[in-house]
Amino acid sequence: MPICRTLRLLLALSSCMGLAGAAIAADVSRLQGAWRLQAGEFIDGDGAVVDYASRKLAGTKVLADGHFAFTTTSDGAFWAGGSGTYDGDAARYVETPLMASYPLESGGSYEFRYTLEGGTWTLERWQNGRRVEREVWQRMP
Repeated sequence: MPICRTLRLLLALSSCMGLAGAAIAADVSRLQGAWRLQAGEFIDGDGAVVDYASRKLAGTKVLADGHFAFTTTSDGAFWAGGSGTYDGDAARYVETPLMASYPLESGGSYEFRYTLEGGTWTLERWQNGRRVEREVWQRMP
């Protein structure tokens, strides 16, 4: 399915599920829109750094009115997906999945530090002083 059609479907599903209309902080509202995953890395269960490129990960994330939805593939096959709410401020972004294809950690919310430079959004998640996840997203036209 073409990406634009997929994005329209995700946004329509969000509206149909009654997820639209939540108030969000002005600073984080600048993140609204569609994003394509460019790069990333995470710490696996053994404590090793895994580069997204080694897993051939690709993804799309859509943020609208305080809600998000994302789908990630690995070498073209489904890898992970989720949707829920988001909040934050000028430097902090918090996702709270309501549905996910993976077990939720951290009480069900994931807090990231982020920067937004032009159309590039970089997220970092930290636990106990160690970065456990980093993602770089590019705004889609």
